Amino acid sequence: MPFVCTPRIVNSTDGGVSLQITHLFPHKTQSNAVITPRFQGPLYVYAHTRSITEATELDAQLDTAAEFSGLEAYILASVENADAGGIALTTVQAANIASDLISRMQSGEPLTEVAINTEIAARTGGDNGINIGDSTATVLEILQIISGYKVFTLPAGTSIGDAGGGDAFDAPVLGAFFTDPADANKLWSNFTSTFYVSARNGQLKKAQTRRDANGNVAPLVVCYADDGTLIQ
Repeated sequence: MPFVCTPRIVNSTDGGVSLQITHLFPHKTQSNAVITPRFQGPLYVYAHTRSITEATELDAQLDTAAEFSGLEAYILASVENADAGGIALTTVQAANIASDLISRMQSGEPLTEVAINTEIAARTGGDNGINIGDSTATVLEILQIISGYKVFTLPAGTSIGDAGGGDAFDAPVLGAFFTDPADANKLWSNFTSTFYVSARNGQLKKAQTRRDANGNVAPLVVCYADDGTLIQ
């Protein structure tokens, strides 16, 4: 399914939002009670209120020192440094990769497998990433986390490597670590044909290609297909 990221939308404390999409068909002013009784506009774009990532820490046994949530924790638990002999990433490498991927999203850039692996390779100094070695990371799961549609949490004491085996990477099973966010009902889930029209030609397209006063790309929203390509 598509994912709508909201890098520059800040919800007010009273539940208001800073972006409203008014042209989805049929708008309530265009709706006929007999032909189109369920109008789709205006639609309010909400931002989730959670941090996309947080700093992680491993103990001497390469176990998580506490419970950690977000993209850094996911990268740490799902990406192997295969080029360095199949070892676990360091927390610094995982933090830098997570930061780079978040920056790509905030700049409205693709998050395809090639794009993600380019960032991972740059931070690990080798050919590492999705579908390389014993890495279990996927584009879809990274999109779920970076968009806020899923919450990823590594429990305390989760092992990501074998300290006695030369820091060999040992990927944990991650499925149970994904949960739905408490505010899931506020996230954009109306992916009908009118969404794609807006993302490619309408108000969502304008929001995605917005520039700031200095001419820098500063999107209010970024729409991704589940392969990490941009819908615009």
